[in-house]
Amino acid sequence: MKYTVVMIPTTTRTRVLVSHGCDELLRAILPPPSSMHHERAVIAFLQGLSLWLDAKLHVVLSVDEREAGFCLALTDEMGIGMRSVYFDVEVHDRRARRRRGQRIRGIGDFADLRQLYLRWLGPDGN
Repeated sequence: MKYTVVMIPTTTRTRVLVSHGCDELLRAILPPPSSMHHERAVIAFLQGLSLWLDAKLHVVLSVDEREAGFCLALTDEMGIGMRSVYFDVEVHDRRARRRRGQRIRGIGDFADLRQLYLRWLGPDGN
């Protein structure tokens, strides 16, 4: 099982969720990126967390496509997530919504199976 860190920066706050498989390990609400005075603060946070957990982290950065360039120092100018020995960053377009898909009616709920399927898909939907 891998450790996943989901980060959602907005103009008012930065939400962080750290999970290991289906278990949540940490939830945090941090100040917005605009209030950071040290450009390497997020990198230092992720490196420290990686060292603490003794594992490479999978970081999912959820931002609007327009905001992806140089976001939290975790992406390059084209919005491509950085890679290091401590973590890999995957950029996910916050505005992109997955199509719900057609459902067959009349033969039961199947909600538990859908949840298992969504968990199997993972945070990137693949």
